[in-house]
Amino acid sequence: MNGFIRKSTIILLAAMLALPAAAGAAGRQDAVIDNLPLHELRTYAGTGDLGEFDGSRQTAEFRLPGGVAVDAQGRIVVADTGNQMIRTIAADEVVTTAGILIGFNDYGYPAAGYANGPGDEAAFDAPSGLAVDTRGRIIVADAGNHAIRAIAPDGTVTTVAGTGVLGLKDGAASQASFYYPLDVAVAPSGVIYVADTLNHVIRKIENGRVTTLNAPSERAAEIFPGVVEPTGDFRDGPLSEALFNEPSGLAIDDKGNLYVADTGNQRIRYIDLKAGTVTTVAGGGELPADAAYVEGDFVDGKAEEARFNAPRGISVTPDGGLLIADSLNHAIRYLKDGVVRTVAGLPGESGKWDGVSRSAYLSVPTDVAYIGDGAFVIADSGNNRIRIVRPYDIPSSVRGDAIEILHNDKVLETDAEPIPVDGTIFVPARVISEELGYSVEYGSDGVTTVKRGDAWYRIRAGSAIVESSSGNLTLPQAPFHRDNRLFLPVRFFAEQLDLDVQWLGSDVRAVLIRDKLTGLQY
Repeated sequence: MNGFIRKSTIILLAAMLALPAAAGAAGRQDAVIDNLPLHELRTYAGTGDLGEFDGSRQTAEFRLPGGVAVDAQGRIVVADTGNQMIRTIAADEVVTTAGILIGFNDYGYPAAGYANGPGDEAAFDAPSGLAVDTRGRIIVADAGNHAIRAIAPDGTVTTVAGTGVLGLKDGAASQASFYYPLDVAVAPSGVIYVADTLNHVIRKIENGRVTTLNAPSERAAEIFPGVVEPTGDFRDGPLSEALFNEPSGLAIDDKGNLYVADTGNQRIRYIDLKAGTVTTVAGGGELPADAAYVEGDFVDGKAEEARFNAPRGISVTPDGGLLIADSLNHAIRYLKDGVVRTVAGLPGESGKWDGVSRSAYLSVPTDVAYIGDGAFVIADSGNNRIRIVRPYDIPSSVRGDAIEILHNDKVLETDAEPIPVDGTIFVPARVISEELGYSVEYGSDGVTTVKRGDAWYRIRAGSAIVESSSGNLTLPQAPFHRDNRLFLPVRFFAEQLDLDVQWLGSDVRAVLIRDKLTGLQY
């Protein structure tokens, strides 16, 4: 192996050594981007320990899961790459659908194999990207076997295309050859598209024949002194002349065209199959003459200015957006209307904490799949877990006829309704003290002191200036007295504790306060 495949493996080895429907808020539409700040990242399955054991979501183990999909029954399917298995998650149980544990290699990892037949007799070598066709088959990019495999609804495994020997050969599917294909996508017509990663090309399997859609790279680079290797290249334009650099992710949009995660070029490309053209829709960077890849980076914003670091699995959402597993940035990105945003993970930071999606951590996410109701599932490879991002589930007791304060999943009790003042929500001081852990001392001089740990704040009703242990601060609106109660701005004191604060909208009329990071939450 070479390239990002090798680089990612090294990173993951270092890391190792060291679906229900999402419950919906009232009125939420089926769009990932709606109320994005409300999304939460949770662990769905896997202990985080390296292993191959089935069991409940809380006790099952994975080993570098590399791909995810949703099958015809609505189950989450996992390409458990390091275990050489395909697993499914349903009814809170993880079971092995196909792949047999042959033994362990010299490095202590499950040994690879190549065998068709019943699921419990079949063998794989680094199964990666997944797709489900209209016949209910799970299509597998069996990367290490340089083949495309299929798992029938009865569990039988067959080879769709490839011989098990690497190469670049078109023709009859049984005679065609691939080189470490990392992803597949299936059109409603049954046509299978393949990201033939180390051949740097996109392939098509139709009516039992394999064809190559774009031009193979003829580029080579001296990546080390005296060491020259063939590499990918970059060129937009006519499909037959376009060039890719280790394409590793595919997704089909509602027009039947292809998005491509062009990993080595740090770009998202778009293939218009009818027009026969390839364009860059996000990402960029220069490919130096002596380098195999464009250097990775992180930038959100306008698509042409956005930057990625080894984008891998991708998934189209119903609103026309594209989810992107930005693997070496440890984040999930979202491309919509010419803008790239981070929707999960803390870019550049690897970790395993659950919590508010843009504050929680991922570790080398290699695939993502949209599963409905604004939720998506992630193959969190470096953490050996399957994670889910979904919108916050508003408690059913929230009525919307009065402003309420929520702390995580709890509706806070208050003896007086919160009061909005020009966009700022004020609550009785008792809520600040009892629910957020502050102490409140009322002085005879009209100054109220609010304390927590070593931090203190001196507040005077009618003044927006607050004296504090860190200097003077200015509130957006001044505190005030009403009905013999002191009302304080809840957002200010919550954010002083580094809590996430969101307004849930005019229909719900609630302020949500959440811990940005939590422990493991299934």
